[in-house]
Amino acid sequence: MTNVVLLLSFVVTLSHIPILFADSLQDYREQGIVDWFNPKVTVQIKNSMDGGEHITFHCKSMDKNLGTHTLGPGQFFEWKFRPSIFGAATRFFCNIRWRRYSVDFDAWVSSSESSPCKMCLWDVTKDLIIGPDRYVHWK
Repeated sequence: MTNVVLLLSFVVTLSHIPILFADSLQDYREQGIVDWFNPKVTVQIKNSMDGGEHITFHCKSMDKNLGTHTLGPGQFFEWKFRPSIFGAATRFFCNIRWRRYSVDFDAWVSSSESSPCKMCLWDVTKDLIIGPDRYVHWK
């Protein structure tokens, strides 16, 4: 009789575990194992110019061309991607133009020496382009 009571208690306890952890597991269920193992990266370029200035930029990687875009003051453009986990490194590079100035820079590069950002914000100002942990001067 004791074994039956213990077995029933064990079964009832096991049946409540999914209920107890349902909220915390919901995020994992919605994201899936790929998001947990290799989450998406977001890169955003924002026009932080004052005085009504527009900027034009073109960003691409080796296998994805994001096209040419023009942003007015306060506007931004962003894209999301999963970095490559096999083989070649993932790299997005951009060219930004404003008036007679133009600058090329790496917006995101995977590297074994550093841990790249997961939310990478680039602010374009009249003085320079400010990104995560670095800045780029106009040329």
